[in-house]
Parts: sequence; C-alpha cells; structure tokens
Amino acid sequence: MVLVRPKYAGNIGASARAMGNMGLSDLRLVRPSADEEWVGSESLDAWSMAASGRAILERAQIHDSLAEAVEGCTTVIACTARPRRWKAWTVLGPSESADLLAERSAEGDAVAYLFGQEDHGLSTEDLALATHLCNIPTGGEVSSLNLAQAVLLLGWEWGRAASALKRRPTKRAGRRGRAKAEQITGLAEQTGDLMARIAFFKRRPRDQTMVMLRQALTRGDLTDVEVHFLRGVVRKVRWHLENPGHLADLGEAWVDEGE
Repeated sequence: MVLVRPKYAGNIGASARAMGNMGLSDLRLVRPSADEEWVGSESLDAWSMAASGRAILERAQIHDSLAEAVEGCTTVIACTARPRRWKAWTVLGPSESADLLAERSAEGDAVAYLFGQEDHGLSTEDLALATHLCNIPTGGEVSSLNLAQAVLLLGWEWGRAASALKRRPTKRAGRRGRAKAEQITGLAEQTGDLMARIAFFKRRPRDQTMVMLRQALTRGDLTDVEVHFLRGVVRKVRWHLENPGHLADLGEAWVDEGE
C-alpha cells in the first residue's frame, strides 16, 4: 500500500492497522506531510490509531518520489473518486482490482495500490505511473472515503482474492518475467523522444499523448525481453533519422527488405 503525501499522522496509523487486519505488511509513504514525530512512540495520533498494526508502522518505508516508491512494480492501481478527462486508464471496481493484484502477486510480481492525499487525491503526474484506476462506488452525495477506510476496504478485497487464488500456478510457464514499471517508462520516454524528433507533437499535446502511449504499452503486458527488443528498434530508427545518408548506401538491399 502506497500513501502519497498523506497529511495526518492518525490516518497513517489507522492505515497501518487496516493493513494488519487484512494480512498486508508493506506500507510505503511518499513525502508524508505529518511531522517527523509520527515515527516515534510519542506520536499519539499515529501510534494510538495503529494499535496492533504498530509493527507495520515501524517498518514503513518513506520515499521522496512516487516513482521511487513503485520501482519494480509491474501493476500499480490508483484509487480515485474523481472522473478524469483522459480515457487512457482501465477503471476497475474494488473486486476486479484486487483479483488482478492477487493474481499477479501470486505469479511473483511486485504490485501496489496508490492512495492520494486526503483533500486533493492523486495528481495527473501521480496517475501517469499507474497502470489502472480503481473507483469505489458510494451512495449519497459524499463520494470520497477516509484514507484508512479506503485502505481497509481494498485490503479486505485483496485478502479475499489472494485466498481464492491459492490453487493457481505461481509461475507463467514458458514466459519471461513481466516488464517492471520503470522499464515501461523508459520505453515510453525513448519513443516520445523519437516522436518529438519527427515533429509528432506539433499539433498534439505531448503530455496527453505520452500518457496514452504508456497505458497502451502497459496493456500490452510486455516482458522485459520484449521491452529490450522494442527499445532497440526505436534506437535504430532514430539512428537512421540522424544519419539519412546511410539509407542511400543500402541500395537495392533496402528496397528488397521493404518488399
């Protein structure tokens, strides 16, 4: 569970307790706004709310950036209550998202849920690192949940799904490991640089296009070998663009290969 810029120590503690209730133990915090005292036993808000989850609170990792917090993860699901202008993400319900995380975790992948700041949620920049979105349906006029409530609900779903998957195989027979988030990001950035080289963004917004590209690559469920191959293709295409005279030297062989 990754809490992005949480504001209140009490919510951090309550989230740790919720994780302990559901058998989860890896809590990561990105630039928490709460005073540094939350890490000590003198922080009554965090430690009293954590209760039996204090061990999780003690082991919580603190990161300077979200990219650092989710490094190595192949599936990152961002919890959000707000509709988005861009349609790049697949939006899942609580059960669907938990089923996906449990399945991929059972395959040996590192996975994560993202939760935003209590009052502002996740930024567009945060969402760019997510592979999917999760929306928790609510009734009435209040659509957003308390941070710890959301952690508890999705933690319960994750625990349920993980138990249901106990008979599933833990390895993908005959298939390489799924590409990690940073590998997909590297491929997307390299491709974006190539697109800029051919003026692709002259009439298209680069930020929106790059989000769509990254989500398309993520949905492709690429392996690390496939990402390495595609980066080689992009690198070769760029080299030819920067060395146009080389194409003329290829002569008939270039024409035959194209045919």
